[in-house]
Amino acid sequence: MVNISFIIAFFTSKNLSMLTAFLCFKPDEVKELMQRGYDAGLRISANNWSDSDLPPYRVFREGVLLDSGCDGAEQVLSRASESRAFNLRYSWLLLDENNFNVSYLEEKLSNFAIYPDADVIWTSADAMVDVYRVKKDQPLVVSHLERKETREGLQNLWNSLPTAVTRRKNLHHVYLNSATIISQPQYFKGWSDLTNRQIDTFPKLTYPLLMLAAEDLNFRYNLKQVDLYGEEHNGTFDGLVGRMQRGELEVGITSMFMRADRWRVLHYSAETIELKGAFLFRQPSRASVSNVFLLPFSRGVWAACLAVFGTAAVLLPVAGRSARHSPDPVTVRLTFTESFTYSIGTVCQQGSDLSPLLVSVRLLMFCTLLTSLFAFTSYSAKIVAILQAPSNAIRTIPDLTRSPMEMGVQETTYKKVYFAESTDPATQALFRRKLQPLGERAYLSVVDGIARVRTGLFAFQVEQSSAYDIISQTYTEREKCGLKEIKAFTLPMVAVPVRKHSGYRDLFGARLRWQREVGLMDRSRRVWMTGRPVCADGGGGFVSVALGDVLPAAHALLAGAALAVALLLLEIVHAKCHRSKSIH
Repeated sequence: MVNISFIIAFFTSKNLSMLTAFLCFKPDEVKELMQRGYDAGLRISANNWSDSDLPPYRVFREGVLLDSGCDGAEQVLSRASESRAFNLRYSWLLLDENNFNVSYLEEKLSNFAIYPDADVIWTSADAMVDVYRVKKDQPLVVSHLERKETREGLQNLWNSLPTAVTRRKNLHHVYLNSATIISQPQYFKGWSDLTNRQIDTFPKLTYPLLMLAAEDLNFRYNLKQVDLYGEEHNGTFDGLVGRMQRGELEVGITSMFMRADRWRVLHYSAETIELKGAFLFRQPSRASVSNVFLLPFSRGVWAACLAVFGTAAVLLPVAGRSARHSPDPVTVRLTFTESFTYSIGTVCQQGSDLSPLLVSVRLLMFCTLLTSLFAFTSYSAKIVAILQAPSNAIRTIPDLTRSPMEMGVQETTYKKVYFAESTDPATQALFRRKLQPLGERAYLSVVDGIARVRTGLFAFQVEQSSAYDIISQTYTEREKCGLKEIKAFTLPMVAVPVRKHSGYRDLFGARLRWQREVGLMDRSRRVWMTGRPVCADGGGGFVSVALGDVLPAAHALLAGAALAVALLLLEIVHAKCHRSKSIH
C-alpha cells in the first residue's frame, strides 16, 4: 500500500515546492499523489521512464521521488550518478516496499556516486535510513533515522539532527584527486618559502588551508602539478580548469578567480581572500603635467597685475605730455614706447635710468616698483612651494589618460579581459588610448613593471599585494611615500575550485569558512599577501629641481632669443635698404 501521506509530509517538511517523481504506481494513486501535493503547495512532475534525466540545474532545491522496485529505477540512479545529481541540489526519497536489508540496499545502490553532500533517504516498510559513501569504491555509510509519519514530526527530526557536514566529517582516509599550480618550477623552493611571494601566491596561500581541511576531514590528496590555471579554447579549457572539466580532479589546491566562463565547467567551495588591483604610480611633479610658472596666481591676480602695470604704462606718457613745458628733460623721454619698456622692466625687477623731477611722476614710478616687488616676492615663494609640495595632479582615470605617463599591465591569464569587460567609459578610453596601441609590449612581469614605476613616469596595473612585496624590498622610504593608486576596475573574488557538482563541495566550504571565522585564513593571508609599505619619514625633505621643472622658462628664453634674432635680421635688412635708397 502506497503511503501517499508520508511522501507529501516528507517533501513539505523540507520546504520544497517542486518534486520530480519516477514511479510505477497505479494511475489512480499517481493522480491522488499529484492532487494531494497540489493541495500542500507541492508541484509534482511525474516523469516518463523513457526520459530518466532530471530537470536542469536551477538555483533552488527540488525533490526527487524514486520507486526502487520499478524496472527503470537503476537507469535513473545511473544517470543521476553520472551527472552528479546526488548533492544538496536535490533531496532524494527512495521507496522500498520490503523490510530493510543492508545487503539489498548495497546491491541496489552498488557504486553510485552518493557522496557526503548527498541528501538521500532510503525508506523501507520498517525503517528509514540516511545513506552516502565517502568515495565511489567505498561501502555505503548507513545511519538509521526514527521514522515519522507527519510533517511536524519530520521537521522535528531534521531539526534535531546535526548538519550533514557535522555527521559526515570522517572520510576514512580516502584519497581525492587534486592538482595545484606551479607556474615557474625553477623558482619553487617549497610551500613555506617566502623568497618570491609574488610567484604562485594563490597556491602557496591555499595549500596550508586545504592541508588543514584534509586533516580535519580525515582524507588525503592524490596531488598532481600543472603550470596553468586554464584558458578557454572553443568551449574547452586547458590547465587545471580543463582537468576539472574532464572530471579528472575533485579539488584544486589553489584559489582562482570566480568568473562566469569557469562557472560553466566547475564550482567553487569557499572564498579565500579579496584581491585588489590598481594602477600604481609615483605622482608626477606639477611641472611635468602643467606649467608651474602659470600656477602661482589665480586669474584674478593675473588680471590685477596686468591692470596695474598697464595703467602705469599709460599714465607715465600722459604725465610726460602734461609736463611738456617743464624744465625737467626726463619728462620729454616719457613716450608710450619708453613707458611700455619701463613697465616690462618693472615686472622683471629691472631698474630704469629715468629719474624725473616731478613728484607725481616719481610717486607713480615708486608705487609701480613697490607693487612689482610684492608680486615678485609672492610669485617666487609660491613657485618654490609648488616645486616642493607633494603633487596631486593625477587623481582619476581620466587624469591618468590625459597625462604624459606611459602604462603597463601585469602579465596574467586575464590580462586583457577585465579591460574589455569593463563598462566604465573612462577605463575603456584609457585602454584604447594608452594600452591597446602598445600590443604585447604593454604586459610586463611584476618585477619589471614596478622597476619602471620607480624610475620614470610610468603607471602599472598590478595586483597590489604582489607589487607591495617588490616595493618593500627595492624602494627607498621617500619613494614609498610618493606612491599613488587609482582603481580601474574591481577584480572578482578568488575561491577554491572543485569539480562541478562535487559531492564534497559543502564539506570543503564549511571547513574553510570555519578557518576564516577563527582567523587561520587571515593569518595565511598576512603571511603571503604583503600589505602596503609604511611611509616612515612622511615624505619629507627637499626636492631637487630638475631641468624639466623649469623647462617653460627655457622655452620662453629660446623663443625670445629667436624673436630677437629675427628682429635683428629685419633691422639689418631695413638698414641696408635705407642705405641703398640714400645712395641713389
